[in-house]
Amino acid sequence: MGDRVDEIKGKAKESIGDLTDNEEMEQEGRAEAAAAKASRETEGAVDQGTGKVQEAWGDLTGDEETEAEGKARELEGDVKRAG
Repeated sequence: MGDRVDEIKGKAKESIGDLTDNEEMEQEGRAEAAAAKASRETEGAVDQGTGKVQEAWGDLTGDEETEAEGKARELEGDVKRAG
């Protein structure tokens, strides 16, 4: 959740910079928002990939608990990436 909050803070800073004609603040806010979004999406992608592997492993070995944990982690990744 921290990356999403940082993304919102960056967008707010960007907007304030735009409203006050402060280009430096606007650019800083844009960069902060982009970095937070990239971090959030990267973490989500890792969770999605790890979850898929874990789910497949559980299916292959017949371990329903591992399969369910993998599916849950994959869904967690979906939520992170969606924001």
